[in-house]
Amino acid sequence: MTKKAAMLLLWLPLLFVVPRIAFPSARDDYYSGNIEKAITSYAFMAENDPRNLVSLYDLASIYKEFGRNREAFDAYRAIVTANPSENRARFELAKVYYFLGAYNYAADMFESLEQNGIVNWELYYWRGCAALEQGQFDTALTLFNKSAELDPRKAVIYMKLAELCIKKNDTDCAIDNYKTAMKKDKTFTELNRRLAELYEKKGDRINSFIYWKKVGEIDTTDKTAAKKVEEGIAKVPELKEKAVNYIAARQKIRDEFIPRDMAPVADAEKIIVLKVGIMENVSAISFKCGSDFDFENDRAEAISRGEKLKEYFFQYDREKKQAFFSDGGRRIYFKDEIRIKKDNREATTTFYSVQYGEGFFWSEKKDTTYRGDFLIKSREKTLTLINVVNMEEYLYGVVASEIPPDWPGEALKSQAVAARTYTFKHMDRHRKQGFDVCAQQHCAVYTGVNGEDRRTNRAVDDTRGQALYGSNYKMLDTFFSHCCGGHTNDANEVWGLKKVASLGGVYDGKKQDRDFPLAPFSLEEYVRTKPDVYCRADGNIETSFRWIRYLDADSVNQYMDKKGELGRIKDIRPVSRSNGGALLKVRIEGEKGTKTYGFDSMRNVLGKIRSNVIKWEYSKDEKGFIKELYIYGAGWGHGVGMCQRGLKGMAEDGERYESILYHYFPGSYIKPQY
Repeated sequence: MTKKAAMLLLWLPLLFVVPRIAFPSARDDYYSGNIEKAITSYAFMAENDPRNLVSLYDLASIYKEFGRNREAFDAYRAIVTANPSENRARFELAKVYYFLGAYNYAADMFESLEQNGIVNWELYYWRGCAALEQGQFDTALTLFNKSAELDPRKAVIYMKLAELCIKKNDTDCAIDNYKTAMKKDKTFTELNRRLAELYEKKGDRINSFIYWKKVGEIDTTDKTAAKKVEEGIAKVPELKEKAVNYIAARQKIRDEFIPRDMAPVADAEKIIVLKVGIMENVSAISFKCGSDFDFENDRAEAISRGEKLKEYFFQYDREKKQAFFSDGGRRIYFKDEIRIKKDNREATTTFYSVQYGEGFFWSEKKDTTYRGDFLIKSREKTLTLINVVNMEEYLYGVVASEIPPDWPGEALKSQAVAARTYTFKHMDRHRKQGFDVCAQQHCAVYTGVNGEDRRTNRAVDDTRGQALYGSNYKMLDTFFSHCCGGHTNDANEVWGLKKVASLGGVYDGKKQDRDFPLAPFSLEEYVRTKPDVYCRADGNIETSFRWIRYLDADSVNQYMDKKGELGRIKDIRPVSRSNGGALLKVRIEGEKGTKTYGFDSMRNVLGKIRSNVIKWEYSKDEKGFIKELYIYGAGWGHGVGMCQRGLKGMAEDGERYESILYHYFPGSYIKPQY
């Protein structure tokens, strides 16, 4: 490849650089949701200074975000008229042609850009989309393949290839491309359903069952998936046989498995003890302990002995309306709770089929081993499993689940202190359920001994008892998420928490090269390019640092109208944003009504997107309903407090864990708790 060709493969928005001119009032109106006022201001500035193309770009960016593609078209056309060599505007104009359904004009303009030397994956992708809409299947195939050659990491390319295959009635081709799309980006969980349906269409009952099962694992409330799985096992002899063999093989593994002894943390008597909710509202709990133990009642009286390495289970008896435990023989009933008290502190206990990550692509049930003792509570015909474990041993099972153990040691120490502090601050989140914290994403992912690693355990030991205090001299809410994308969010803005300087948003880089809050077009550029910040650390930046989420009409309606309240979706409108660019509220309009979603809930509603730092563009069908939606995003998670990807970048840059924590929590300080 020539040097010139290599340069042309750069992400297209970098081809245009706008001068840094700020219009605070218009920008502030945009962030606070006064959209018509912001539009009026940007239009006025553009009209009074025709050479100031920035205002037209801002105007177009707002129009696109609100589905007003005709007006966005006019803004881009005004830019091109003023400066015909403005390739960025010509590219966006071609896309808006596509969104307006003028596919032939879009194709011509994309081809013209290519002739002018603009070559990248996105150009070929959109040319392919235009060709697909015109029924030019061979041309579309060629263009999508060229796009994939230039950037094989983009899942959206393979989704479009799958759509092309479906239009050509090539089911096998569609299956292959949907599978590839999910390998590139596992958050496209709706593709499991499509694969299940495509295999069903082929008559491949086994593979259809596999994907329906995955749909049900990700969403345990999905009745269609549950019914399909049940029918598959009942009606397909091979599946019934596989299920029987699987159960037998799993039981053999369980019979042979011995929970290993783990050395307890030193001076454990000095450390605070936690109650961690492992399973809640379940009908049965099964386990095996690596030590003899007592079954104690709620008065700490031993009512039965349990044997080492023998399987026991708890269950609710609906006839007697009472819970019991058993080894398969005699049943011993109890009313409120039972404690499993081990004889040997070093012994661990394995519980079977613990659910983790429900609703996420990594959702699964797995046998999990834990330190400590246990409580089993019986409430309202269901059971709850609680792990009683000290803070430091709890953190052993948290830190390695939250951050890769092979990251630099200073990053691991930062995570250990942040996780410990967060746990101290949130020990009453589940008081009504009878425990302190849960083992899920809601509090922190805790996978017990399964999640431990000697490197993360060392980080916990090296920071033993340390917690972080803020600029207000109180213990901090040390929120953390996987990747902030370049700027963290203020906890006051996104959740309405009390204003604390240590929980304010910070730029995640050495030198701040842009002023936040960003104007509409600058924000669009920000989420579609890769600034030089700490969280751009080596790794899969395609799915955590910067990403694209594509939803067709079926997916839009599936996610945004799950309860059937809105009907087909017509518009998606931003309501307000944080200074870091995160969307705080979004309003979704359907044929039946309108609904507003807040900061946390919107991520699921908008297609299980990774973060709130987003901009989007969409097209509509002839009836005014959303046909295709493209969301461009930065980061992964809520973005408040500590950026985990940034920890890696800062540690690799030579920073110690104390300075890393002080960067993400300005004005904070470390204070030992024991």
